[in-house]
Amino acid sequence: MGYCIKLLGIVKKLRGKVQIAVHPTLVPETHVLANVSDVFNAILVRGDIVGDTLHYGQGAGADATASAVLSDLADAALDLKNGSMGRVPPFVPHEQDGAVLPMDKAISPFYLRLSVIDRPGTLAKIAAILGEMKIGICSVTQPEGHVGESVPLILMLHDAPDLVMRQALKKIGRLSAIKAKPTMIRVETFE
Repeated sequence: MGYCIKLLGIVKKLRGKVQIAVHPTLVPETHVLANVSDVFNAILVRGDIVGDTLHYGQGAGADATASAVLSDLADAALDLKNGSMGRVPPFVPHEQDGAVLPMDKAISPFYLRLSVIDRPGTLAKIAAILGEMKIGICSVTQPEGHVGESVPLILMLHDAPDLVMRQALKKIGRLSAIKAKPTMIRVETFE
């Protein structure tokens, strides 16, 4: 399919608000973040003038985890000793950034994997629900070679608000042709 799954923390401006989320995300295999693995983590920052910059280094594994735990303990000890809580303030958007966008209104493309009974009209019913919810379909794949009562059906979907996608997923899940709980994963295109 040309994607790999990564756990991403995302902060970006969207329609005058700040979208903040952490979730498993499909990332194009051609994107630099797709190659971050093992004990390494990366932060991708997009600037107006410089474009994309990548900050890359060890962030997992025994040594990196021990270092992070010790740092957290030292911070907590300093907070207790000095009577100050949270020397590093929590994220507070600046007024020019706008308010934090509720996750229900966060917008992204989606990957949807369904286990369906292979019979005429199933895809039409799924497409009708997505159309009713104003969610566009980019592509549909039904891998060959599956024998049995149900077959996988994979849909790549256009941008949709999170809440609308979850509502569509509930409706799709109620169809008699759906044989297992649908799988939904957000997609990051980095555009």
